[in-house]
Amino acid sequence: MTISRRNLIKSSALGSLALAMPNIVRAQQTTLKVVWMGWPDNQVLPLMAEFEKRNPTIKLALERMPFQQIFQALEIRLNARNGDPDIFIVDSPLTASYASRGHLMELDSIIDKKRFAPSGIAAASFDGKIYSAPFGSSMQVLYYNKDMFKAAGVTPPSADPASRWTWEQLVEAGKKMAKPAENIWGFTFEQQERPYQLLPMGQSLGGTALSPDGFKASSYIDGPAFVEGFTFMQKMYTESKISPPGQFDTALTPELFGAGKCAMMVAGTFVFDTLKTKFPNLDFGVAPHPYFAKGKPVTPTGAWHFGVNARTQQKAAASQFVTDMLSDDMNVLWYKLRPYVPTLNAVWEKEASSFTSDLWKIAKYDVQNTAVPRPATPGFREYEDIVRVALRDIQSGANAQQILTAAAQKIDREIAKYKG
Repeated sequence: MTISRRNLIKSSALGSLALAMPNIVRAQQTTLKVVWMGWPDNQVLPLMAEFEKRNPTIKLALERMPFQQIFQALEIRLNARNGDPDIFIVDSPLTASYASRGHLMELDSIIDKKRFAPSGIAAASFDGKIYSAPFGSSMQVLYYNKDMFKAAGVTPPSADPASRWTWEQLVEAGKKMAKPAENIWGFTFEQQERPYQLLPMGQSLGGTALSPDGFKASSYIDGPAFVEGFTFMQKMYTESKISPPGQFDTALTPELFGAGKCAMMVAGTFVFDTLKTKFPNLDFGVAPHPYFAKGKPVTPTGAWHFGVNARTQQKAAASQFVTDMLSDDMNVLWYKLRPYVPTLNAVWEKEASSFTSDLWKIAKYDVQNTAVPRPATPGFREYEDIVRVALRDIQSGANAQQILTAAAQKIDREIAKYKG
């Protein structure tokens, strides 16, 4: 067989093109480094696989970290300021802290605020701009033990948000069921020292937990509303004695309730499945989060968001990640994998058959109407730590005004370093 010069050139050109093809394919591939929470495989991997299926030219280098390690690990990597990781999970109250230090890319051009619950957008925002993607929220409800209520002759609280109990009603009911000497209690917070669950005690009375700019606690966390609210809380431990003192382990409070040692508990919607699984014989109901008779209903909210590293070298791919993950069907998938309270309005509609129980009816109402996220401040970590210590002291009987004033002054000093 004779090969002409023309065919030889053509053959060589095709060979060269074939050799070049793998390089072309590789050039089209983009890898995003993603740091995510260390949830189980079946709650994470299907979500990431679906994204890669939709975007065959984008690969995800996924790294999952346990709760106890993720915050410190992210601080180290983000402070290196080199764009690693491209995408990272964001505990929603830390949005302001990351954004103020240049760790988060602004997402206003990608996220349509109207698609989300207002509380979700508020938790994702700092200085009037969106910096984290709201990927779920949390809501608190009042769990109650039906058998303990029946034995005490107390009518249980209504599941209707319009008829929610007041804190005053809760204390009166708790007195009829508490037996402190026998380690039987009327009420407990799941998180007895954490601002997330306790700030509504002051917010219900009209208080604001921090100045709007996020830099001043004085005259806010130590204002009249929080002094009154936290003094009321204190009396649950020291006067009416309906609540177990010193119970700061959040793993033990659901155990106390589940074992029939506590008649009522304010806890997250996520505790429901734990109680059903771990305490199958427990007959319990749910009701809306309480409020003060002279105040307004306020419920805690906030959960895991995610963000884009402002220094990523893969902005187009990272933006695509945000767009896809916040799509209606991906949020439905995320809800099915890990049933957080949705912040995306469409999920409530598309999964309406999943939200027919009292628990979800309450959560749906409160996430749209009463939910208030934790204060947005670059110094949230410092704020939270200081307030936690103050709440412990108040529960032990210390003067609420003095403790909160000292805490506010300390917070002001700590947050001041983020100015400028």
